[in-house]
Amino acid sequence: MASVLNKELFSSALTKALALVETEFDALNALDAATGDGDHGTAIKSTLEAAVAAASKPGSLADTLSNVAMEVMSATGGSTSSLYGSFFMGMSSGVAGEELTAAQTAAAFAAGLDMMGTMTSAKVGDKTMMDAMIPAIESMKANADSATLAELFDGAATAAKEGAEKTSEYVAKFGRARNLGERSKGSRDAGATSLALIFQAFADVAK
Repeated sequence: MASVLNKELFSSALTKALALVETEFDALNALDAATGDGDHGTAIKSTLEAAVAAASKPGSLADTLSNVAMEVMSATGGSTSSLYGSFFMGMSSGVAGEELTAAQTAAAFAAGLDMMGTMTSAKVGDKTMMDAMIPAIESMKANADSATLAELFDGAATAAKEGAEKTSEYVAKFGRARNLGERSKGSRDAGATSLALIFQAFADVAK
């Protein structure tokens, strides 16, 4: 069981996340087809492929996060790539060393969310990836001083999954889906669903 977040764990978690997304590739595209263009599986897969490739290159943890951010933003994932790029760039500015404790990890992820906030105004209830991201980060911040790294990510993964599941109850406020109004209810948001998979990957690797 990992006690600190380092470059190796981060890279392994991204690789695991890509594998989970590949397993759910068709399901993610199908979810997106219900309210959007039906290509979210494709977008998040290309985003994570870029992230995995960048994370394998030499460099410190902060440098790796910055490189991942730049490569992700250059990926062909549209708004997905832009949002994740901003998240990883924010994380890079919040890193305090090469081995992060649970509290330091929570702070780095919170810095990522803060940077994302400069790219989108979406909040919980708007039927976007933020419905999973915000509860996950809030869970990390709440447990930062008492949880092990594995517990920190496990709690975040649970919060992200619950947040993603709740999106089936919401009316979309962003993207193409917002044009559907009440008809956007009934299916989970694809972006929130894939984000929950990513947090699950970090939880699995930390264990």
